[in-house]
Amino acid sequence: MFETITTDRFTDRALERRAPKAGAPLRLATVLQVVAAAGGGLAYVALSLRVYQQTHSTLAVTMVLLAGGAPVVLLAPVSGLLLDRLPMGRLLAAASLVVAAALAVLAFAHSLTDTILLVLCFGVADSVLQPGITAAIPQLAGDVTIVRATSRLSGAAMGGTAVGPLLAAAVTSLGGVKSALLLDAGISVVFALGVLFLGLHRNQHAGLDAADGGMRAGLRYLRDDRSMGLLIMVITVMAAFLGMTLVSELFLAEKVLHGGTTGYALLVTAWTGGMTLGTVIAGRLAPRAVAPAIVGGLALLGLGVAAGALAPTMWLAIVAYGIGGIGDGVQMVGARTLLLERSPASIAGRATAVFTGCVFGAISLGTAVSAPAVSLLGIRGAVLTAGLASIGACGLALLFGLYRMRGHAAPDGAVAPRTAA
Repeated sequence: MFETITTDRFTDRALERRAPKAGAPLRLATVLQVVAAAGGGLAYVALSLRVYQQTHSTLAVTMVLLAGGAPVVLLAPVSGLLLDRLPMGRLLAAASLVVAAALAVLAFAHSLTDTILLVLCFGVADSVLQPGITAAIPQLAGDVTIVRATSRLSGAAMGGTAVGPLLAAAVTSLGGVKSALLLDAGISVVFALGVLFLGLHRNQHAGLDAADGGMRAGLRYLRDDRSMGLLIMVITVMAAFLGMTLVSELFLAEKVLHGGTTGYALLVTAWTGGMTLGTVIAGRLAPRAVAPAIVGGLALLGLGVAAGALAPTMWLAIVAYGIGGIGDGVQMVGARTLLLERSPASIAGRATAVFTGCVFGAISLGTAVSAPAVSLLGIRGAVLTAGLASIGACGLALLFGLYRMRGHAAPDGAVAPRTAA
């Protein structure tokens, strides 16, 4: 018996060493994610700082952020249908070129009205790009498991986003906001060219076009899969409160902790850096540990944000945000993995777009009420409320028993999923 157990252990280790490695499409997609996310983080920080410096208005910053996020929410059913029924690579390339054009014009726009309109165009294209790569993960994964492929691409996105604010600080100090936006426009063109080499095709099969439920298929799937629907509801609640910090953390860094522009950039970088580490951790989880890790990630996220709100110094807030980011990375990869494993492949674009739309909608709602929240609760109070709300979302997940969820691949073409909890 001892010999059998020992042999099995050596065999398991050998199999681990021979574990499938990412193929060329996934490696290229990982590089593209890093580059695109770095450009996005660069543009986000540079644009936020320009609007704030020009207007000194929380409302103005909020309006710009909402212009970028609202189309992702409102157009989710349309963009999801396009991702399923059109060649995905060409669609993503076209959307990225629209982003490049909007950024190029935005570099020379100065009025708040022009900025909002151009960011709105950016958001329309982003409504395809945001769920697009996630929906393409099953095509890109090859022999790699969904959770590992999701971990790689999410980690690449977060790593790039972590670099973006630092890049923004460097570029804006040397060439100003115009240079930062033009640089991101060039990055978007590179992404558009690169995505054409990923070999992505449409998810939808020709024979299912009339019977798959159209734009409502993603919503109906989340209604029928009760466990997945509840998980998205919990994450949406967390995201709504977390959205309040997108504006308030700028004032937390500059006015309360006196860290200035550099302190704000480091705070954002700490969060996204923590998320990058969290995605790596999530990619190594066993299938049965994915759902419990999501619940734990929500708790860790809340603790990090709450600790950052109460931190007496800038450096302690940066450390706390890094810890919270780890929890955010774990829950993000876990939730995306379960969604891709449980939803039918033929509606992956719509299911992912609805999920993305719910999260972006919640973040946009939180961003919209951030100014009144800061006025009512104060800067520290608004951030603390967001942290406590995430801990509350963890409690809801425990109450609903979502830590018992498992991923089950639905038969292709079957809109009704196999639920589990």
